[in-house]
Parts: sequence; C-alpha cells; structure tokens
Amino acid sequence: MFSIRTLFLLVLAFMFFGCNKEVEPCEGIKAYYFGDYQKAFQVYVEECENGDAFMCYALGGMFENGLSVQKDDRSAYKAYMKACQNGIPQACSSVAKLYRNGRGIRQNLQKALEYFLTACDRGLGSACYSAGVMHYNKEGGIPEDKTLTKELFGKACDSGETKGCIVYKKLNEAGY
Repeated sequence: MFSIRTLFLLVLAFMFFGCNKEVEPCEGIKAYYFGDYQKAFQVYVEECENGDAFMCYALGGMFENGLSVQKDDRSAYKAYMKACQNGIPQACSSVAKLYRNGRGIRQNLQKALEYFLTACDRGLGSACYSAGVMHYNKEGGIPEDKTLTKELFGKACDSGETKGCIVYKKLNEAGY
C-alpha cells in the first residue's frame, strides 16, 4: 500500500536534491503531500504515460486508495505493474498483494510469491518477510523449503524488518 511516510520522505528528498517548480513530478508529489489529490492525480497520469516509473507507482496508490478517483484495483494493478517492470520494488510488492488477495485480478498465490520475491531481490525487506510467510505457511501449495524460508526471513531482518528478525531467531531455535 502507498504510505504517507514514504511520500513524505520522497517530498523531503526532492526538496533537498533539486526539486523546483519546473519539474512536474515534484509538483505532483507536493500536491499529494498537501492534499491536492486532483492535481497530484493529473501529474501522475501524465508522467506515468511519459515513462516515469515512480509516478506509475504513485498513480497505483491513488487508484488503490480511491484518492481523487473511484477506488479501482484493476487500474491500480496496471499502474503498479508498469512501475514494477521498470524497477520499483514497492510496486512489485503491491502487485503481489493484489494477486495474493485477488483484488483487481484473479487470485494467484504463485504469482503473488513471484512478485514478492522480485521485490525482495530488489532489497525490499517487507517483501522478503511476506515471501517468507508464504513459504512458512506453504500457501497455495508452495512446497516446504526450510532453507529458503529461513533465508527470506534473514533477508527481511537484514533489511530492517523487525518481524523478520523475530521469526529468523525462532527458526534458528527450532533447528531450521
């Protein structure tokens, strides 16, 4: 899900690293931060169509959360997918969640795992944790793989996911 914390950090980064009034994507982020969702949506659509992967991710968040547009998981999926295919790990994780829950697309736990693993490989600790949970619970017929399960929780922990550290420790204690 698209979080306010993530957006706030990005706004700060753009402000410190050269965001100015001539840069449209920055205007969209500022508009979002200050609650002008209609303007943000317009900028995100335009910039996503122009190939800006982060703006596609932001657009997906607006569709998923129904901000200035009717909530539309299918449109969120399309925007997240475009962002994922262009390197945004958070978008890959969002695609995975939609597949896992069957929102906007048919539920497919194998695809969910695939996209969580893609995001994990790109360094997103929460995706490593989610993939680890899917493996641990053998969701969707995923075969048991104790080594991979432990590795995923370890990656989550290494990325700062406290829950990953807790599970990793418990797996060690259980002899995984």
